[in-house]
Amino acid sequence: MNKISLLLLLPVLAGCHWSGEQIIPVSTGAPMTVGQDAVSLERRFSDSQKVDPVQTITMWAQRYEELSKQAEQLRKENVQLLEQNNRMQQDLGKVKLELEQSRKEMEQSNSLLQEAHVELSKWKADVLGFREEIRQAQAAQLSALSKILRLLGAESVGSQNEQPQPQPQSSPQREGGQ
Repeated sequence: MNKISLLLLLPVLAGCHWSGEQIIPVSTGAPMTVGQDAVSLERRFSDSQKVDPVQTITMWAQRYEELSKQAEQLRKENVQLLEQNNRMQQDLGKVKLELEQSRKEMEQSNSLLQEAHVELSKWKADVLGFREEIRQAQAAQLSALSKILRLLGAESVGSQNEQPQPQPQSSPQREGGQ
């Protein structure tokens, strides 16, 4: 049996009656005395049924044992929960670092994509403008070539007074798609 339970129940079994006053601390700061007689103490520690003191001791010992086991289980659960909490705290720290790193990488990627988009738009405008310049240059070359051929005495296919037609320009839809 547990020593504490024996020490608590020993005065009851021995038949000691305490008829003195007990001092109970009160939050006001002044001690308050409560008078207890033997009858009130006896009623407190005995059930309405008259139970054998041995049975009472065994009953309280069993309750104590059950509560001790329950307290031990709760301690183990508490330790497990604390360990799990610590692991989750560490994992959370790692995840926060990874998240911050990912955010930085995403910001860098976004800025690179924006720069690439600007460069691509500029390149596209340059290419489309260059195509137009090439067409104008080719039309000027054809015009100059036809003048040279006329000066040299070559005849044009249709009539002599016709000016060579520049090549038809492609539609803007086709230019944008290429």
